[in-house]
Amino acid sequence: MPVKFKRKVIDLSNSLVVNIPREIADELGIKKGDTIIVTLENSHFCGRKEEK
Repeated sequence: MPVKFKRKVIDLSNSLVVNIPREIADELGIKKGDTIIVTLENSHFCGRKEEK
C-alpha cells in the first residue's frame, strides 16, 4: 500500500513549491543540495533523486 502525505503548495520567488516529507526523504536518501528529477505523465508528476 502506498504511503500518503498531504502537502500545501506555496509560492516562492515565482515558483510553486511542495516540500518532501522527512520520512520519504530519509527513505530515498535525499539531502539538502541534491537534484530531483521531476516527470509528468498522464496528469501525474513523479520525483526521483538524480543519481550521480
